[in-house]
Amino acid sequence: MSHNPKSTPSMNLDSLNVASATSIDCTQSDSQSQSQSQSQSDTYSETYFDALYSDNSDPWQYQTRWYEKRKREMSLAVLPQAEYDNGIELGCGNGVFSKLLARRCQALLSIDGNTQAVQLAKQRLGKSSHSKVIQGVIPHVLLSLDDALLQAYPLSDGASANKPPFDLIVISEILYYLSPIDIDTVITWIKQNLAVGGTLLCCHWRYAIDGFAMTGETVHQRLHRAFNVTNNEVDRSTVTHPIFTHPAFIHPAFTHQSQIVDSDFLLDVWQHSPKSVAMQENLI
Repeated sequence: MSHNPKSTPSMNLDSLNVASATSIDCTQSDSQSQSQSQSQSDTYSETYFDALYSDNSDPWQYQTRWYEKRKREMSLAVLPQAEYDNGIELGCGNGVFSKLLARRCQALLSIDGNTQAVQLAKQRLGKSSHSKVIQGVIPHVLLSLDDALLQAYPLSDGASANKPPFDLIVISEILYYLSPIDIDTVITWIKQNLAVGGTLLCCHWRYAIDGFAMTGETVHQRLHRAFNVTNNEVDRSTVTHPIFTHPAFIHPAFTHQSQIVDSDFLLDVWQHSPKSVAMQENLI
């Protein structure tokens, strides 16, 4: 799982916001963040992460910290399906979590903006023939996945398995490094590329990060707001038209399946389906 700032020496731990996400004024945060939009989008993968990965293959100690192992196991445990056909992981870091996700996916595409991280992830997933790792800055790489895959795997016959739609999208410890505009681009991409019945898992560190305006709190409030709106929106013009009442055209809402509000991180899971796990297994 990728990119949390626990190793940042100057981080102020007193800045933790332990209030609920609904108590945060996201609009105010957005306005404060707009001025940083271009600089964050252009530099986060080239300078911030380059410095962290300089002479260090595991800058957040994913392999040794119990905190990281616990968070990975909690994330895997709340996934509402035992197995997925086609998964994508945004911000894979050095691939420690990717290796675990690969066991739950028939095909997995992992993405990171840092050259060193991508090489490490490729090495870690080397024996997983159904897994691919590409380098690209989010959200821009999402808008040209076909080209990025072709460039990274020009001779692969199975590249189509790693293209949208995805029935699992994992976003971990990455969105607060983006501008609000880029976060909205990712949200729009999710709505367009998560398969019906698919799962979205988002997990972010709750503490402030020096040099970045967004936090896990504001990111997850933004996600809740976006998908709650999706949940409640009804296009009357299409619903009343006979062709759109046919089952093939019904577009299920995003259902908030799980939420973990840990002291240190936030974990939310949505499904592109109205059915809970118990409903899927005919328990209710």
